[in-house]
Amino acid sequence: MIESMSLRDMKTLYEIADYGNPEEGRDYVFVRITPESNIPAILTKALRFNGLIITIVKSGRLSAAVNMERFVLTENTMVITGANSIITFEDDSMQQLDALVLFVGDEFIHDLNFEIIVLNNLPIASNHSPFVALTPEETHHIATHLELLDLNARQNVAEGSEVIHKGISRSLLTATLYQLMLTTSRPRQTVVTPADDQPSGSRPRSRRMLYTHEFVRLVRKYFRSQHSVRFYADRLCISPKYLSLVVKECTGRSAAEIIDEHLLLEAKNLLRFSGKNIQQVAYDLNFSNQSSFGKYFKHLTGISPSEFQNS
Repeated sequence: MIESMSLRDMKTLYEIADYGNPEEGRDYVFVRITPESNIPAILTKALRFNGLIITIVKSGRLSAAVNMERFVLTENTMVITGANSIITFEDDSMQQLDALVLFVGDEFIHDLNFEIIVLNNLPIASNHSPFVALTPEETHHIATHLELLDLNARQNVAEGSEVIHKGISRSLLTATLYQLMLTTSRPRQTVVTPADDQPSGSRPRSRRMLYTHEFVRLVRKYFRSQHSVRFYADRLCISPKYLSLVVKECTGRSAAEIIDEHLLLEAKNLLRFSGKNIQQVAYDLNFSNQSSFGKYFKHLTGISPSEFQNS
């Protein structure tokens, strides 16, 4: 059975397990796992989290699977998983583990000021494995970013206003995502070892997994102008029904939901940070008119574009 976990669930889970002082609210939760930690039983089951998870293994060994692909994480490795990814950990692999984990709520990510290219260049949105081998220097650099988010959560919530704290949180997380993009774009001499000890580049992928990876690649390229599942199915020479089936099986989300996620994130960024009016944003995203864009946006968010722009 797959457990669906919200950020509040994660916060409660780790507070019960005495993992430190996660931030009050729904923005993010920082977790430090040490050899002395009492790992919650929930982490030994398959789970799905509605947001971004960044895990850095500083030492020890961790066997994990993301969307049915199993890997062994060892010292100086990282895994980045996107919203609704299905994750499983093996309990006996967590002994002597020293790791940092950051859970970031999906809503908070959508409220950041960065280019869509940032998420598109992370492993979660690419054709590559979400697992990355790091140098010791890269591990220290990224861990420092995560620890700054933790420090902000523990100290500034109590001392500063919510507006100032939110601004610091957004800036720190934006910087962290840019650093991840820079780090993961560097050439790698080694890769994280797949669980079957075969090089990841030579492991056979199922046809359904290949369709899913190619679909995500096409969405990243065309989502601003092409909003229908049929367009992507035609490019892959399969039916929309079959495309939706394989994408749902591999990711836990429908093809339409993945298109909507890309489109909505771009719409929010344009509305809040581009200086364009709603009609211009609607045009940029290939809606027939401002009204149809407004109905689409309100259906997904519960508020109108103007309400979001002024919030």
